[in-house]
Amino acid sequence: MTIEILGEGCSKCNVLKNNVQQAINDLGLHTKVSVDMDPGRIAKLGVLYLPQLLIDGQITPSNIWRSVEDLKELLQTANSQE
Repeated sequence: MTIEILGEGCSKCNVLKNNVQQAINDLGLHTKVSVDMDPGRIAKLGVLYLPQLLIDGQITPSNIWRSVEDLKELLQTANSQE
């Protein structure tokens, strides 16, 4: 599973990254979180709001204020589909 956060490195991006990392740790997953701040790639993907979470290259629903529990559910679902 690949997990990326698209964003500018703002406080919202950092909160999302920390929450994703906590969810990964809680679930015992062995994956890393990368952050991409390339505006060209963000535009090419058609992302309108930042930060945005991608799992295995797929944009997740655009609710950027996810709780750790919501992220755990999302990651469990994505992990079970592999």
